[in-house]
Formats: sequence, C-alpha cells, structure tokens
Amino acid sequence: MPFFSKSKKGSIKGKRRAGSLSSLTSQDSQKQDDNLAIKLQLDENELIFDGNTGQWYSEPPTGGTNAANLRKQNITLQEQNNALRLKNEILMDMVVALKADLCARDKEIEMLNG
Repeated sequence: MPFFSKSKKGSIKGKRRAGSLSSLTSQDSQKQDDNLAIKLQLDENELIFDGNTGQWYSEPPTGGTNAANLRKQNITLQEQNNALRLKNEILMDMVVALKADLCARDKEIEMLNG
C-alpha cells in the first residue's frame, strides 16, 4: 500500500484555513521598532542592530569614566605582572640552587664510591 494514497476511511470533512496575517501587520510602529532592534552587551559596551536600516551601532558608555577605569585597571595589571615576574625569578633561583646542590652531592657520592 503506497504511503501517499488517499485513505478511504474517514476523510477530513472540513478544510483547514490559514489564519489572517492582518493582526501581525496592524501592530503599532513603536512595537515594531522594539522588535526589530537587537541589543548585544559586550563587557561595558552595548551594540544595537537596527532592523530598519540593517546597521549595527554602539551606544557610548554613560558617565565617560571608561578611560579612567581602563587606566586604573592597566596600572593594577602592571603591578600584578611585576609581582608575578619577581615570584618567577625567585622560584628559578631556588631551582638553580637546588640543582647545584644535587650536582655537588652526586659528585661527592661518586668520589666516595669510586
């Protein structure tokens, strides 16, 4: 029996009608503008896609303190970087001293055995 054949048992009595799309087009313009705008938040910056023009634009952060915050954050990161470099240098000195001690012990053991 083919899959796409008409069934003989109980056919659909009424045809289905598609609903009217007029309710979708009768929305007020403000609601349409809100539906077409897509907002994307990236860190402190906000990008907005305007569906009417098809363009992305950004809103500047409010208060104008973004540059001051970036300078403060930059100074903090530089201080942390300097501290980490100092710690790394201290650890490398400790590794070199330990390696020198181990080499000296190995030579001493070879002299005692040999």
